[in-house]
Amino acid sequence: MKPWVIPTTMFCIGLGLGLSGPILASRYMEPYMPGFLKNSLHPLEGIVTNKQRDQDRLLVTVTTQDGTILTTFRKHVAEIDLLIEEHDSITLELRQYEPFVNDPPVLKVNKQVPQVQAPGPVIAPPPPSSMELGQPLDSLPSPGESSGKSESHPPSLD
Repeated sequence: MKPWVIPTTMFCIGLGLGLSGPILASRYMEPYMPGFLKNSLHPLEGIVTNKQRDQDRLLVTVTTQDGTILTTFRKHVAEIDLLIEEHDSITLELRQYEPFVNDPPVLKVNKQVPQVQAPGPVIAPPPPSSMELGQPLDSLPSPGESSGKSESHPPSLD
């Protein structure tokens, strides 16, 4: 056997463990690491476009500037269902954009401001069949006046 085979093999194994170790260790050891060693999370803001409630989960579709996210909530389903409505602005705490997310932390929810209509009577335009062609709107007969045509009315029950 050649004398350089064992050191070369040990070097390759050490290099492989040295490069893959931090990746695998951060995935499995992250809950046990102190805060300054953990990966940082970034807030991602979007608008809720769809919400579907199932028995044990809540599916929420959030549209962000990066793309659309389908979030699945399995914890605190009733509370989040009451909190989030469609067209609300929501801020989620994520590492990066992902299309499918399970139980992301909700940082902030901004409710949609409902559009208030001005009070007042709603006046519907007259049906097109009652307007005569070429006649200006001012000269149309009012509901109490007769237009000169004979109209048949149902008998009154006086």
